[in-house]
Amino acid sequence: MANQEIFDKLTNAIVTQDIAGCAKLTQEALDAGISPLDIITKGLSPGMKIIGDKFEAAEVFLPQIMMSGKAMSSAMEILTPELEKTKVEGEEGTGLAITFVAEGDIHDIGHRLVTTMLGA
Repeated sequence: MANQEIFDKLTNAIVTQDIAGCAKLTQEALDAGISPLDIITKGLSPGMKIIGDKFEAAEVFLPQIMMSGKAMSSAMEILTPELEKTKVEGEEGTGLAITFVAEGDIHDIGHRLVTTMLGA
C-alpha cells in the first residue's frame, strides 16, 4: 500500500470514528516504515481538521467529535512509544512547557497530542 493511500485511510478512520480501524492502520503505517510524525501530520491531523470543520458547519455533533477523538487517542497510544524512541539519548530538551487539563475534560485529547509532540 502506498503511503498516500495509508494516510487517506487514516484520515477516513478518524472522520468515520473507526477506533479499532485507526489503531490497526496506525500499526500498519509504522510497519510500512512511515515515521510517527508523518502519520500524525499527514494522516491523523487532517481527519481531525475535517471533523472539526464538519462540527463548525453543524454536520456532526459532540458525540461524533468525541468518538473521532477516541480514534485519535487509539492511534496516539501506539505512536507515543515510537516517538519516545526517536529522542536522542543524552540530548537535553530546549525548554520547559507546563500544561494542564482537568481529568475527563474533552480537551484531554488535544492536550495529550500537544504534550506528546512537544516531548518528541
